[in-house]
Amino acid sequence: MNVIHNKLVATTLAAGASVLGFGLLSQPAAAIELTFVHEGDTVPEGWTNLNWTVEGRAGAKGKADWEFSTKKDDIHKTVEQLQWNWQNGEEVPWLLNWDGNTVSFTLGGQTIAFYQDNPPAKSLDGFYLWTRATTKSGTVDPGTKIFLEVNEVNGIEVDPVSSLATALVGEGNMDITKNYFASDTSITSLSGIANMSWLEGSPNPNLENARSRVGLKIEGFSTSTSVPEPGTVAGIVAMGMFGITSVLRRKKA
Repeated sequence: MNVIHNKLVATTLAAGASVLGFGLLSQPAAAIELTFVHEGDTVPEGWTNLNWTVEGRAGAKGKADWEFSTKKDDIHKTVEQLQWNWQNGEEVPWLLNWDGNTVSFTLGGQTIAFYQDNPPAKSLDGFYLWTRATTKSGTVDPGTKIFLEVNEVNGIEVDPVSSLATALVGEGNMDITKNYFASDTSITSLSGIANMSWLEGSPNPNLENARSRVGLKIEGFSTSTSVPEPGTVAGIVAMGMFGITSVLRRKKA
């Protein structure tokens, strides 16, 4: 009987190990997925604004005005600023970090930040990408574009998500795109590119002091609708132990 008992236990343990091994092989822990939620001004239900915004814009020539800033939410004045000289069509790499209290934004070797003692929430797993282009004669011509893309989360490459706005024909006409995205993994960093471009012969919005007529924003949220992360190793081991217990109970019966 002891031989049979030992064989049963050994077989079940081997099965548990196989399940564990399969789980480790079939669960790409590094995989992160960003999901498009919707476009528009409506914040998805259940999302909590983390009370910070990173804003970029055409700004003005030299140090006459800022091109990027961190802000307390989307309404208050800037907290920290950095200067940037936009070049036509240049893909500008950027990095955003969040540690639960501080959001920091790095571009071209310059870093700006905003700290909160008690933010509305700690976790970051939702965000929007916002772009705007407004036509103004001699400053922003039709066809001028602003593009914002995320292509890495927590230093891991993801399928890119983005927002694009293009200045329309007609003085004062505006194009705004505001796209919300959710992550299946808690976010500590986002990185990607920003790009401002204009047609040949059109003015450089930066040199012509376009300021916020061409701009972008990133805003973070904590969402209760995020997808849980893949099952842990502990969960898989528990499944194996459950199998052992079941076999022993059946034998005893």
